Amino acid sequence: MGSLVDLPGRADVVVVGGGIMGTSAAYFLAAETDRDVVLVEKDRIAGGSTGDSSAILRHHYGEKAVYAKTAWWSHQFYRAFAEEVGEELAHGESPLVRFADEDRSDYARAGYEVLRDLDIPVTRYEADELADRYPALETDPFSFAVSDDAAGYSDGTDAAGGFARAAQELGATVVTGVAVTDVATEDGAVAGVETDEGPVEADRVVLAAGPWTTRLTERLGVEIPIETTREQVLVLDPPAEFAAEHPDLVPTSGPPGGGWYMRPDFGGGVIVATHHTGSEVDPDAYSDTPDQETIVELLDGLESFAPGLADADIKGQYCGVYSTTPDHDFVIDQVGPEGCYVACGFSGHGFKHGPAVGKMLCDLVTAGETDLVDDVDYFSLDRFADDPAGHLNDIDS
Repeated sequence: MGSLVDLPGRADVVVVGGGIMGTSAAYFLAAETDRDVVLVEKDRIAGGSTGDSSAILRHHYGEKAVYAKTAWWSHQFYRAFAEEVGEELAHGESPLVRFADEDRSDYARAGYEVLRDLDIPVTRYEADELADRYPALETDPFSFAVSDDAAGYSDGTDAAGGFARAAQELGATVVTGVAVTDVATEDGAVAGVETDEGPVEADRVVLAAGPWTTRLTERLGVEIPIETTREQVLVLDPPAEFAAEHPDLVPTSGPPGGGWYMRPDFGGGVIVATHHTGSEVDPDAYSDTPDQETIVELLDGLESFAPGLADADIKGQYCGVYSTTPDHDFVIDQVGPEGCYVACGFSGHGFKHGPAVGKMLCDLVTAGETDLVDDVDYFSLDRFADDPAGHLNDIDS
């Protein structure tokens, strides 16, 4: 499948990958620099994990203030997408609620404290308040709940497409249907990329190709520890009586440690999906249809957590992939030959940080540093050289 746009033979920066990270990076590079930018995508814009994302926009990350800050920055950018980018973006409001029980409360409590300290809207509800606050849910098992009050949701394809079109308007070239097969190097530095439509010379290359990123870094002798897993998604049509009684449907939530989550969807639906429970797969060859066993497990979970949804009709179902690092933290770094940058390993929570990651990549490419986060080295690949487990944390994304 060839592109409708001719592949240039030369660029200042080549961005590989047309998901939210690649399109965001291309946009910021086109908007904030005078670099000649080419984005190359082997399929279509948002054709991978971005298009399958549930696109939750939340800020509660337990004790991880670095993620709360970048998620908040990104969410404000998404809210102002039309003004910032010149493209409309779907956006819905839905507080994210973290419930805590006797065995699992530290994460919810830490996230409350971080959001409070950052002045991000957050509320804690005690056990005796939960039934009235969340009448659609079975809240008896929980000790308290933390509401990330300003959370919401969007649409991954919408956002990536908007970034790509805006980048083009600013002078970037976006080429789809062309696969990058290798990164060319010369004297220890990037020299461009090889594609199935010919080479593109460049002094800087940004690899943001989701689960396919490591295939290119491996050719450079750079190993990035990422596991690609299949996650399963149901789109439910709530019973009429449930929707009438609960017009806001449900908050974005799930039981603590339940391995699944739900959020309201555009058009009056509810999305229910597995989370870090999938088996490892090849991103080019996996079943796009949820397993019957998993469907039963998700509906059983709803029976216990949101009983009124257990009889909802299934109006859609599909699968997508997570690209997960051992510590569930991102990799955003300059790796291998000089001029090669990567953004990968987003572990199921990348979309909500997309604008911030694109801005950080732009800063790293042009200045070698960024002030968007206090310590960009937190995302360095080198952490796995010191310990294969990286940061030894589980952010419960």
